[in-house]
Amino acid sequence: MLSRVAERVYWVSRYIERVENSARMILVHSNLMYDLPKKIDISWYRLIELVSAEDLFDELYGTKTEKNVMAMLISDARNPASLLSSLRSARENIRTTRDILPKETWNMINQLHLLLASRESDLSSRAKRNDLMEEVIRSCQAITGMFAGTLSQNETFSFLMLGRNLERADMTSRLLDEGGFFLGQQKHLEQVQAHENVLWANVLRSVSGYLMYRQHVQTQINGEDVVRFLLNDRQFPRSVTQCLQTIEQVVQQLPDNDVVKQQVASLRVYLQDWRNFEAGSEELHGYLDRLQKHLMSLNNAVYQAWFLHKLAAA
Repeated sequence: MLSRVAERVYWVSRYIERVENSARMILVHSNLMYDLPKKIDISWYRLIELVSAEDLFDELYGTKTEKNVMAMLISDARNPASLLSSLRSARENIRTTRDILPKETWNMINQLHLLLASRESDLSSRAKRNDLMEEVIRSCQAITGMFAGTLSQNETFSFLMLGRNLERADMTSRLLDEGGFFLGQQKHLEQVQAHENVLWANVLRSVSGYLMYRQHVQTQINGEDVVRFLLNDRQFPRSVTQCLQTIEQVVQQLPDNDVVKQQVASLRVYLQDWRNFEAGSEELHGYLDRLQKHLMSLNNAVYQAWFLHKLAAA
């Protein structure tokens, strides 16, 4: 497969996964507003911090209101990570790789793009916005299912799986960091601790992991068990460990994979070095921050192995 084509396929799945995960994040944050008492401080701006977009938000908006945060995350084309921008990028990458991807996905991504672009007026209503986010999630899952159900497991499929699972692992780590950060920043910690199970149940729901957690862990929901489950469970498809296992499997099928295999091995060792950090602790935040840096290094290794040096040689 040509390097530039492989890169586009890689980013097709990353962008679609990013759109789905961002919609999940927005939906769960809205639900948390309903589930927790009003006296507990929940900031919409925390979503901006979660995706590391503080500087751009301050430049474009400044005022940290719900309306501005939602516009920035969903519909602002000036934000390259907004849902609309990510969909446009996914759409362009699918357009330029239509000869190797199912033709149905081109129609599906166009329909999703039109849906989001035509519903900007719904963003001011939480109920309508939540309905829209649910539609976005279902549409992304339909595209992902089309890839899984119709593609041969060749190099195209491998690069799709590689991009999807790298993006997924990154968002899972960020959502765990969000839960811990929320606990650590509350002034009235005793009030939050009384509702801590609500917080962590919402974190699980953000990755559709509530049912699997209850089946696998079989204990009352608490932060430490949720963190351990979403980092280390070997069967749940959105845990970081399961994402890494999938990455490791597809990397084995690709040529010139030495540098990527080294980064995967380094990340595996890091995950095995897990300690039972207290939820909300600085130690957990530091661990998750370093995990995200490992994932960035893995992305860099992917570029080094399959995209950059082959472009230079072309």
